[in-house]
Amino acid sequence: MNHSTLSMIINHLDPIFRRSTYRNRDVLIFESLDQISWIRMMMILLCITIGIGTFIDLIINCIKYRLILKQTIFHRLLVPVLLVLNILFHVAHYSHNIYNPAAYYEPKKLYLKIFFTEMEPTFLFNFPLSIVFVIASRKLLLSCTIGYNRSMAMPMIVTLYSFMSMVSGGHYTYEPFKNFPFICHMTIAGETIMAFFLSIIAWFIHLTTNTSKSTTFTYSRLTTQETAGSSIQRSMKKHRSLKHKSSDNTSLDDESS
Repeated sequence: MNHSTLSMIINHLDPIFRRSTYRNRDVLIFESLDQISWIRMMMILLCITIGIGTFIDLIINCIKYRLILKQTIFHRLLVPVLLVLNILFHVAHYSHNIYNPAAYYEPKKLYLKIFFTEMEPTFLFNFPLSIVFVIASRKLLLSCTIGYNRSMAMPMIVTLYSFMSMVSGGHYTYEPFKNFPFICHMTIAGETIMAFFLSIIAWFIHLTTNTSKSTTFTYSRLTTQETAGSSIQRSMKKHRSLKHKSSDNTSLDDESS
């Protein structure tokens, strides 16, 4: 084996970049499996662990609210299933993207090592995204319960999560749809579409939920006023009755005299 052949093999093991089809930026098109360090493998395992944690938190909250969830398939089944699908597609996308960034045509600036290894920005972004999802899922499940008081906080936090999750669709702004393998379409489109549906569901629940608290308050106030009015009327009748009886007694005393 001559020196030039050896040099080609060594260079072939290095990551290969080219200009993006749609944007004037470099994207990764090849990475040897030897480039995957043990730190990246730990990053993948941690992403999966975080996903399992968010799933457990979702199950706990479903059990917590199971007795007061509204008695409809939409609130008791569709919403929890959609939340589970968001977790599955998100974990699948981030784990596979970190493992095989070349298949996603990862932008060079997001691929290159910052501190310890490659793909750190994607890994680090998973933390705030997972935290926002936990908050959003809890508020969304609470909005499916009986007697829930409508609040703008729920659709806003769910929409925030949806926008953060739909960043995944940015892969399609670098390369044509046909360039990606099927598994990448599953994870990219799956996470993006599920997050979009989740925001639609959140706003639908918000707009169709009655303001039960204000209605109850108004009813209670009217009932109190009616009760007070009835008490006044009874007091006035009692007063008239006593006054009438007193005048009758006075008349009898005068006749006796």
